[in-house]
Amino acid sequence: MQIDPFFQVPQHTVSTSIGNVLVPVLLKEGDYNIALFTVDRDRTQDLLKNTGMAPAWVLGNKTIAVLVMADFTVCSVRPYRMISLSLPVTRQQGFQPIAPWKEVFSRADQRHMGFYLASSTVDNVQMTKVGAEIWGHPKSHANIEYDLKGSHIECNASCSYSGEDLLRFSGSGMRFFRIPSLSYNMFSLVGNQLQRALLNTRGMYNVHLPMGFRLQVGNGNQLMTQQLRKLNLHGKRPLIVLSTSQFQGRYNEGATVEQVEPTIAAPCNYNAKRELEP
Repeated sequence: MQIDPFFQVPQHTVSTSIGNVLVPVLLKEGDYNIALFTVDRDRTQDLLKNTGMAPAWVLGNKTIAVLVMADFTVCSVRPYRMISLSLPVTRQQGFQPIAPWKEVFSRADQRHMGFYLASSTVDNVQMTKVGAEIWGHPKSHANIEYDLKGSHIECNASCSYSGEDLLRFSGSGMRFFRIPSLSYNMFSLVGNQLQRALLNTRGMYNVHLPMGFRLQVGNGNQLMTQQLRKLNLHGKRPLIVLSTSQFQGRYNEGATVEQVEPTIAAPCNYNAKRELEP
């Protein structure tokens, strides 16, 4: 039997409400694309209120929001599709990197900046619970259609309960060069603990000309839709689009960075009703 050293790593069992899960979760095959958008820094800071984190990549009054869409067809849990919204951040306390922009090119386990997953929606109810309980990710359940064919990307999500449209990201853009994938340093809040988890990746990304793509945000009440509207991303074109049809990764369990006050442990502050998960 052929052995792939990338996936030959120790795993351990984590107990969740849906049963035991082996971590790191091994993502062996999948389509994956990343869309980076410029957003107003004030809007992002409002989204990060009470998290103990602040925007990392800042240029004037602008910063970055990252929309990730994926279809994991072979993994150590059951296959699933997901859409996530994350923000590049640094901690407000402790060591502050001098140049967070440069840190992205260093090894993920040596970075002080990272990505805070503000919300995520998946088409697998079990994975909403796994992500929330192990990593503290705010997750919801949705119907997701995702298609990556060459230079064309089509992703649609609708609420699995109400049928409301949540978002649509679509378009085509010529692929003009390739870059190696970057591993990620992910921040999240689990109870009153700020945690950091590594997502190790490998492979190559295609870089697309971005002008042929556009994000349409629906009127649903899911957390991600609220956040995208709050960031004023409806109808916006991305700054950069990356894609790969050969994504592979290992998502490790998080380690506690620091304790935060229970009163500031909420990932965001919204008055709109959040969707209840089954």
